[in-house]
Amino acid sequence: MLHADEMATIWVLRAGPKDRLVRSFLDDGEIGVAFPQFPDGHAVDRAKALKILGVGLDDEPTKHQEADAALFLSFVRRIRVADVALLLDPVAGGFACGVVTGDYRYRGDLDGDRAQHRRPVDWRRRLPFTALPARLDHLPDQRSMLEDVPDGRLRDLALQCCRGELGEDPFDRPAATPPRRRTTSSGGSGRPRASRTPAPKRPSQVTRAERRCTVCLVTKSEDLFDGDVCRDCA
Repeated sequence: MLHADEMATIWVLRAGPKDRLVRSFLDDGEIGVAFPQFPDGHAVDRAKALKILGVGLDDEPTKHQEADAALFLSFVRRIRVADVALLLDPVAGGFACGVVTGDYRYRGDLDGDRAQHRRPVDWRRRLPFTALPARLDHLPDQRSMLEDVPDGRLRDLALQCCRGELGEDPFDRPAATPPRRRTTSSGGSGRPRASRTPAPKRPSQVTRAERRCTVCLVTKSEDLFDGDVCRDCA
């Protein structure tokens, strides 16, 4: 078993948008970042990264472009074997904690949104959010997909997890709670029916008998006749 370096860099990362790749990363024994526009990171330097991100030769990159390039190159070049990965797992209420066991690799067998840029990790324990010191309360809300956090207390907690001294099995995760469904009056489940206000009844139309005048040949109500001739023609 590879032991985490006592001076390891602690990398906090998210498993894609809405953390939907947590289970995949745990099952695969990997961490990753989703940059489908980038090819194999071994062939990408800062200049090429910025070019791929749409920065022209004479253009200044935006802060967003700089941040994306730096994040990608950090994942490819800065993470080291024996560093510690803390994978945000909101469903389980903590960070899956593991030791980086290998170098960067590009997985072209995966779709772009499945994070093709990967590193192998040996998952050890889950660091609960409740164990974080108050100054790190913001970490569960981290927006960046990857960030190194130079905090001595966080390193100590992560190393305890890596040694099995703290936390629970990261694979023991609660199932996502499905939305509650209301029960209908018939006993089945389905959407609750919206109450409807009955539409006002239309007044019934009174049908009057009509007939045609034998003189003017106009059809009129029967109460306008005296015999076969309407009162207008009488």
